[in-house]
Amino acid sequence: MKRKTVYLLVQSLLCALLAELLAAGALRLYLDGAARQAEGDMFYYMFTRERVTQQLQPVLPLILVALGLTAGGVMLGIRDERADLPVRDMHLLGEKGSIRMRAVPQASDRRTVVLRTVVLVVAGILIVAGILNGGLEDVLAKGAAICTECVGLG
Repeated sequence: MKRKTVYLLVQSLLCALLAELLAAGALRLYLDGAARQAEGDMFYYMFTRERVTQQLQPVLPLILVALGLTAGGVMLGIRDERADLPVRDMHLLGEKGSIRMRAVPQASDRRTVVLRTVVLVVAGILIVAGILNGGLEDVLAKGAAICTECVGLG
């Protein structure tokens, strides 16, 4: 196997593992909160900053490695050449056997790649800052209020 193929395979497996671990952590948070509420503690908040941080601590090194691999791959220009090729799917075939797909624009300009990377890093920093600032609790409270208003309970 080529080194690039191994790199992309490792990155894909790491992202899949990370998604599984994050989903398991979210499920643990929910089940713990549901059990506490079933015991009669109706004011137990499942998704506080401390509980989310506690669930993210074991996964944080894996998140940092995945982000590092992704950033390294973007900076080195490692990508799958076959990603832009059309998929031979019978549902997408037209009358004459040609594939009905729009062309995907190529991001070959280096400035575009750098700009996308900067936007991704800034977005990640702002998400982490919002979580540390207590924005997670605000969003949860506002979401619950909106839901109860839509249903007509509020």
